[in-house]
Amino acid sequence: MGNKHGFLILIGFSMVAATAVSAAPPCDFKGLSVGDKATPQQIMKHFGVEKFANADAELPKEQREAAFNARIERAKKVGLTNAAEEEQWKQGSACGNNFCIIPFGVTVGNGSFPISVGVFVSFDKSGIIQAIDLSWDRTQWDDVMVLLNNKYGDNWAVEEMQDVTTDYETKKSQPDTVTLIKHRTFGRNSKTGDNCSINASTRDMVWLHTTPPIYRASMEIRLISKNF
Repeated sequence: MGNKHGFLILIGFSMVAATAVSAAPPCDFKGLSVGDKATPQQIMKHFGVEKFANADAELPKEQREAAFNARIERAKKVGLTNAAEEEQWKQGSACGNNFCIIPFGVTVGNGSFPISVGVFVSFDKSGIIQAIDLSWDRTQWDDVMVLLNNKYGDNWAVEEMQDVTTDYETKKSQPDTVTLIKHRTFGRNSKTGDNCSINASTRDMVWLHTTPPIYRASMEIRLISKNF
């Protein structure tokens, strides 16, 4: 009788554990998940991008030097990050040896006015996706939160901090309340068994962007390493 009782407890515990695993939020964005293995071509095709630039391609020396000098001059006005983003915006979607970036063209939501999302996917040398970073117009934060809660579950640790956001060009700053959210439950890739962390913020950097959207919220789905 005691063994039977213990067996039932074990079965009950296993069912609870299985339920907890199945309740873990997913680690994907639009079906592409951290922990998945994919080539740059597969990543871009997944998001509907048929043609993209090679971010690692080198220009001839004279063009390379001219581009570098132009970047430095522009960076003096808007900062290095904004200068690089402006070049990326002109180039459009591109992949390098460990990342793919889609600055525009991907949308979320089913309304009449879908929300535009920038996508950055990083992967290791074997092609395993390490992180998926997203960005969108901060004014649409509440609309995106509805989508996040629906997909990942409304179980966030929320932190607010008082800061300032600055226009790099004019050096004028304004008070800013930045909201940081972190999902309390690790996500899970059901195909590979990998876990991930899910975080988002109403602001992705201290400076205003010079490419749209100027005020930018961000999110990251990151693979949790097993190498310890």
